[in-house]
Amino acid sequence: MYGTSHVSEESFKVIDEAIEEHDPDVIALELDHIRLNSLLGDDKQDSGSLFAHLIKYFQNRVGAKTGVMPGEEMKYAYDKAVKDGRDVAMVDQDIRVTLQRLNGVRRKEKAKAAFSMILGFLGFGEKFDVSEIPDDEMISDLVEEMKKEFPGLYRVLMEERNQYIVEALKEVDQKSDGDVVAFLGAAHVGKVEEILSEIDNQSTMETKF
Repeated sequence: MYGTSHVSEESFKVIDEAIEEHDPDVIALELDHIRLNSLLGDDKQDSGSLFAHLIKYFQNRVGAKTGVMPGEEMKYAYDKAVKDGRDVAMVDQDIRVTLQRLNGVRRKEKAKAAFSMILGFLGFGEKFDVSEIPDDEMISDLVEEMKKEFPGLYRVLMEERNQYIVEALKEVDQKSDGDVVAFLGAAHVGKVEEILSEIDNQSTMETKF
């Protein structure tokens, strides 16, 4: 299982090296079919709420600075898998479900998060190189900060999706006789690996990630 950054050129190198090392039968991606179709240009995704539009706006602004637009590394992995004749599995929750769940988060919390994003984009607060994948310690700190400051958003964007990804990966693992390589956003990897490890410890069957 490999972590990527959705706006980092380093992610392409991670994908190339992982596929070369493992020669997997299946590549699992942190995408759903709607987002994949949007990346492929087959369908224009409706971002839903104002808050979701704001997230997408800032992702696109960061992508414009790094030269890698959000999701481009997942499209790269998908295209590479198709070219090589490998199976591809979409293991993220349907974006429509996630957006619907976001509607249930308190407006005050979303406003606070939006203000925090604006300050971060203007250069206030902790700075890090968005062109590189953050290291494990920084990711852990950022996730813990999100959990503390924005518990509703953390529940919807991280906790619920992590559980969905785990269940989807288990299904992929059970159906595949060969190796599976999963590419997830770096913030998801630690918790997903932790949950899968707990499952392995309770089962005689070891997952192949």
